[in-house]
Amino acid sequence: MTIDISPILADKTSGSFTYTLNILKRISAFIEEHGSSLSREELFEEVHQAGRRLIKVQPNMVLVRRYNNQLISYYKRVLKAGKSDDEIRQALVEKIAELLEEMEASLKVIAHSGTKVITNFNKIMTISNSTTVRRILDEAIRQKRKFEVYVAASRPPGEGLHLAEYLAGKGVKVTVVADSQIGVVMNEMNLVLVGADRIYEEGFVNKAGTLPVSLVAEQYHVPVYLAAETTKVLKESERTIKNIEEAAAEVYSPKNSDIHVINYYYEKIPFTAIRKVICEEGVFEVQEFQSWYLGD
Repeated sequence: MTIDISPILADKTSGSFTYTLNILKRISAFIEEHGSSLSREELFEEVHQAGRRLIKVQPNMVLVRRYNNQLISYYKRVLKAGKSDDEIRQALVEKIAELLEEMEASLKVIAHSGTKVITNFNKIMTISNSTTVRRILDEAIRQKRKFEVYVAASRPPGEGLHLAEYLAGKGVKVTVVADSQIGVVMNEMNLVLVGADRIYEEGFVNKAGTLPVSLVAEQYHVPVYLAAETTKVLKESERTIKNIEEAAAEVYSPKNSDIHVINYYYEKIPFTAIRKVICEEGVFEVQEFQSWYLGD
């Protein structure tokens, strides 16, 4: 009996917030459904290993690592508290609910702050399918702002298309742009809005293609805003950034065996490529953000 995370691993189009949300919900459901048939030690191992398996596949998703570590640390404290098995299970379910509420509260604040950079009739470019970016745009919709969104298709695996469909369903005018054609339309943009899976000393990690978008935006003097929770901060001095190669066939299946194909979903983007950072504490100039959250 093992916590099944295969549906999460099969999801190639969601960001770190959704991954974290789904793993916490899956762990909570497992505890409620199967927890009583396991010893407290066996249950601890199941919870611990579920998080470790996901972190191994998605090492750059700091939220997964951070909230999994918080849950495991809490579990260890509860084990020493002299509680019964039923009390331990209930405490864990309640802790997960608390963590989920914390995540949601941060996004709500970021969404409110993020709308300050959007004015009526803006043309906004984004890439990938960031939940944080989506929530900012949702809030702008709620405030009845009139704007257009240009979404880079983000291939592979094309998660930008999911964001485009979502926004179109909300009544937003959306244009999908091939990743190679962002320079064709960038001079029409008012701003670029991107998310992050991790923030480190010199920049952040996000969907591959974010750096080209940012550099093209700089060429056309279009401001780039990074929208992310401060819980995504993890210094590279503490843990090395890893880049895992995905299936080459998503890019190309060559007929000639001498052709080598690479496929990486994530890349580093230096802070020099962006204008400001939007987080749950407000909107910061990059140097100010670095000083507050990445300084010694």
